[in-house]
Amino acid sequence: DTVENRSLQKYRLNQIPKQLAEKEKRLRDQGATYEDIHRELEATEAKLQRDATLCFPFFSANDRSRWCTIRAVVDPDMRVEGAPFAIDKVRMEKGWDTIDMVCHDGHYYSSKPPLFPAMLAGVYWLIRACTGLTLGANTYEVVKLMLMLVNGSLMFVFLLSVSKLAERLGKSDWSRIFIVAAASFATFLSTFCVTLNNHLPAVTCVSVSLLLAVELVLDGKRALWRTLLIGLCTAFAVVNELPAASFLVAIFVAIVVYLPWKDARSQAIAHVVAFAAGVLLIAVPFFVTNEYVHHSLKPPYMHRSKTDPSDNWYAYTYTAQNGKVVNSYWQEPKGLDLGEPSRAKYAFHVLIGQHGVFSLTPLWLLALAGMGFWLRDEDLRLRLFALTVLILGFYICRPLQDRNYGGMCCGFRWAFWLIPMWLCTLLPALERLEPYRWGKILAVVLLAFSAISVSYPLWNPWTLPWLCGF
Repeated sequence: DTVENRSLQKYRLNQIPKQLAEKEKRLRDQGATYEDIHRELEATEAKLQRDATLCFPFFSANDRSRWCTIRAVVDPDMRVEGAPFAIDKVRMEKGWDTIDMVCHDGHYYSSKPPLFPAMLAGVYWLIRACTGLTLGANTYEVVKLMLMLVNGSLMFVFLLSVSKLAERLGKSDWSRIFIVAAASFATFLSTFCVTLNNHLPAVTCVSVSLLLAVELVLDGKRALWRTLLIGLCTAFAVVNELPAASFLVAIFVAIVVYLPWKDARSQAIAHVVAFAAGVLLIAVPFFVTNEYVHHSLKPPYMHRSKTDPSDNWYAYTYTAQNGKVVNSYWQEPKGLDLGEPSRAKYAFHVLIGQHGVFSLTPLWLLALAGMGFWLRDEDLRLRLFALTVLILGFYICRPLQDRNYGGMCCGFRWAFWLIPMWLCTLLPALERLEPYRWGKILAVVLLAFSAISVSYPLWNPWTLPWLCGF
């Protein structure tokens, strides 16, 4: 709930009886009939109730964009003829407006790839069919139920995968318990459980595929369904976080290198085929939904051409809810969305500044040390974890329009999908600190500080970090 609006909303709602009484008195003084008064008061009360409503279970244009698509696909009164994913009608409802939209072919669409919202629309369709609840009339009930079903399940699978990774890779109870505690309380994933987003499914898929890959490569668990699931999970991680394509390639290379090509060549080929089949099970629906919705294989956020106006879906004007015709926000971005001109300054704030990975969650300093220990490990399979630090360099080297720290957000959310790997790299550092009392104290202090930092924006992840405000 957008709790910061509760007090003002309560005040406005409490004023409605007084406003209705004053209007009734005026109408009586004007000699209006009982039927006219009753009809006028009903209409006035509905308008006052609508105007007084300030609280919604949405937090930003980002999650509203996805909710708009879900409602447009399922609710008959919100559908646009000839464009089933268009959000033309939904965005005009109070509380449902969003700037995260594109425009083409005369209609407005969410700027998010349509595959994940289409899957969520299936969940909403089931809820509506089984309970009769709708996003329009029962907004809070449906949103909270869907978040519990979707985000709750994803978080559970993530924690389960991390606990199994801890059991497999950890060498002591201390280090195993520590990283599960870190996964539970000291990452920004818990903050994002209260909103619809792409980061949680990406992280969950990375953690599951990482666990299965570790068991396949290190333990020789070579059932084909495992390799199929690895391909499926890594591909879905890419769908939700495009840079996770590097993770897909790394996992594929690890599988290919350590499969028994000399002893069982046919079995090795079968695993490669199973991995490819898993990838295709996600890639095909991803491109099909893009083609069906947008008549393009590219997701909508990739249509930003600076030379071809017809391929810039962010350049448009539209009628806002107040009736004014305005330009798309992305033609005149503000604040963080302008991008940080200085790449050096951006690197500083990404790492140890206002949105810093290590300043907001200093727990990852231990992960950085652990990467160093595993880079020196003779086992190349463990070095894959340490290579995740290169992804931060990729984000820092992005062009100006992408250097925005993830926008109005509690942390550097572009890197959240790396969390399962960083949790694993905590292990070698923790195991070296364990024999020393001061080492354990240091680790617990870093864990506690990270947990407090994560809890700061717990009610709304789409807020600036406490360091930024400071």
